[in-house]
Amino acid sequence: MKRTATLGEERSHRMSLLRRHLPVVIMLAAGIALRVAYLLAYQPAFWFHGDSGAYLMMLEQPLQPHPNRPLGYVLLLAALAPTGTLTAVAIAQHLLSLLLAVGLYALLMHRGVVRWLATVAVVPLIFDSLVLTVGHYLLPDLLFMVLFATAVGALLWSPRPGLVAAIVSGALIAAAWVTKPTALPVVLLLALYLVVRRVGWRPVVGYLVAFAVPYAMVLVWVGDRESVYGAQSGTALYGRAAMIADCDRLELTDEERIACPDQALGERWDRADAFFWRRPDRLEDWVYTPEGVQLLTSFSRKVIVQQPGDYLAIVARESAAHFVPGRYLGPMNECLRERLVPPERFRSVRIPVQDNCPPAQASTGYRPEVNDPQVAPPATGLTRALHRYGTWTRGIPVVLSLAVLLTIAALVAGRRVAGWIRLDTVLLVLAGPGLAVFTVAIGMYEPRYALPALPLAAAAAALATQGLIHRDSASIQLTEDQAEKEQQ
Repeated sequence: MKRTATLGEERSHRMSLLRRHLPVVIMLAAGIALRVAYLLAYQPAFWFHGDSGAYLMMLEQPLQPHPNRPLGYVLLLAALAPTGTLTAVAIAQHLLSLLLAVGLYALLMHRGVVRWLATVAVVPLIFDSLVLTVGHYLLPDLLFMVLFATAVGALLWSPRPGLVAAIVSGALIAAAWVTKPTALPVVLLLALYLVVRRVGWRPVVGYLVAFAVPYAMVLVWVGDRESVYGAQSGTALYGRAAMIADCDRLELTDEERIACPDQALGERWDRADAFFWRRPDRLEDWVYTPEGVQLLTSFSRKVIVQQPGDYLAIVARESAAHFVPGRYLGPMNECLRERLVPPERFRSVRIPVQDNCPPAQASTGYRPEVNDPQVAPPATGLTRALHRYGTWTRGIPVVLSLAVLLTIAALVAGRRVAGWIRLDTVLLVLAGPGLAVFTVAIGMYEPRYALPALPLAAAAAALATQGLIHRDSASIQLTEDQAEKEQQ
């Protein structure tokens, strides 16, 4: 009888748990259905010219550093290679995005955010078309988003992060850096957060050691070879500087002047990413040598220092597109925008590569080759529906703007909002939307570069709203104060 009663109580508890979290469960089911639709409509995965093939080719020499491709995503590809199909990569990435949504919901609930706010916060991760489309691409951005957000979330799980949370965060941010080196500035930001929180020296040291060990191992592995890591990663900045460089009025050395673009200033805006891959012919592959990297870095810095107004103007103009819905940056960005919308049909080989804007189709098997049919597969009812869905469900600019505005409101409200909410939302905004602006400053605007900011911005918006409209934040602050006393 006792066992029967216990089973009944467990079943009742599970049903009660399901009812409490039913809205999220329903949304996750809908998110799974959307991702299955992608898998059925676009087999085996989306192919991004210039990136997807490079990562798959790195599998042939996984211990050889690449001049402009990091290693982290290659490790995921290697882990899934035994499946023999690139569909497995798309499935894994779609699952990771859903697991991140569950993690964000659990984090907000654990920190005392009301259920409806926590539920709203995960909507973008489940339904935003950019998350779905990038998750179907053979690109590192989805993996980077998960590692990056989890590293920040590990420090926010408890009112006062302890040693274990700090070590986990340090290891995860190291993995994010290996996947995309743009995570490096956030490493220092998280360390500063631990210091400001006065968590004691052990968590700070644990965090720094957990990051520093893999960081040092990667740099030792790279050595003096060309690599996207370390001092030889400065070539990307040339793409930003070359767009605005007015060499006629710049003070440059004769050596630096050979890096000046061949086109006149008004003729450079045919494509937003032109100078990331199109350098003067006289430079050729020399740019990937230590001397070439040093030259491009020196040239780029002088352009920025001597043309600060032009530089700040272009960074502000492109950064605004991450925060203002529907902002149009001109025809040079249209091709990149179209690549991140689910297509009605894959592109055809008959179209020149420079005009191949719709996503391409990866080949069958696990090969570093794009499928290039003479005639693209015809559109279907499902691909047309997904194309329309992808066109109208891009909400990242709204989420990032709300996060910034609500964080400012929480700061202005002062002590009426719990101190931990103010501090945590500032961290989330600086690490998320702040990183999106940083990528524009050192490179260029592209919608997928704001993807890592999405979960952090959603969390910041939920926390700030909690502090502004719910007075039960005071009890959360009391819990934090108690934890601080216990630690002391």
